[in-house]
Amino acid sequence: MKLNEAAEKAYYTALKRQQNGANIDIKKILKHCAGEVIEAVEKSVEIKTDAGKVDEYAEELADIVICVFIAAYKDGINIESAIIAKQHKNEMRAKNKGDKK
Repeated sequence: MKLNEAAEKAYYTALKRQQNGANIDIKKILKHCAGEVIEAVEKSVEIKTDAGKVDEYAEELADIVICVFIAAYKDGINIESAIIAKQHKNEMRAKNKGDKK
């Protein structure tokens, strides 16, 4: 699946959910995403003691990605290019070329 296509699909699914009371205001989406990160952290701890929680953890990670996709698509961000550029930057930092001190 291409990331920009996934972002578009996530956005239009969110629009449909908005008809049922969901809100896709970017500030609210990103705040919701922060909550999903907290839930993912909790699930990541749980999988260390209960392997059956892996699916729940994966679902929380997916929620985070979907929130990001919705925000990116709504604001006209090419998320695929942004991820590629950021990954390159991180690779350079890993080689001690521009890492934060």
